[in-house]
Amino acid sequence: MRKSAVIEILARRLRIAPGRIQAIADRLASAGLISNAEGSRRYPPDLSEPEIVTLVIAVIADSGLGNVKATVDTFSSLASEGIAFGHVLQRVLFGRPVDIAHVIVRHDPAGVSAVIDGNHAVYGAEAPEKAATTARIIPGDALIAIAAELQGQHPQQADALVELIKIRRSL
Repeated sequence: MRKSAVIEILARRLRIAPGRIQAIADRLASAGLISNAEGSRRYPPDLSEPEIVTLVIAVIADSGLGNVKATVDTFSSLASEGIAFGHVLQRVLFGRPVDIAHVIVRHDPAGVSAVIDGNHAVYGAEAPEKAATTARIIPGDALIAIAAELQGQHPQQADALVELIKIRRSL
């Protein structure tokens, strides 16, 4: 999928300015983590599944443009029971549809809390019990819709899938 299409999906579904996501993508390309337009090719390059996962991690765990590479390195390798968050996110985005209740990303200490198909997992550090920490909550419905669109579904079909999962969740 073209980098510009991935950026558009993420911006629309996560309600983040497209320019911010483009800036993150540019930093990832400069660091060699995703494809970059080369030479006279001025159209956006196609991104592979691992590159899309890298971009999604950089966007949901954004802690500043100067930290993009370190953020991706940290959050993609956070593990729960020996399974890295980057691997789980790739299965969520490109595997069978799953019910994602939420994903919570914390930076200090680095950790991710996710409820996927009713199972709660913590990747990296647990949230501190007696100290305040900043966190970003990523709605599960947004990730479900992003996954559907990345797999070729039309935005309305992705919305319908989210609604079907909500119905299944309520039963």
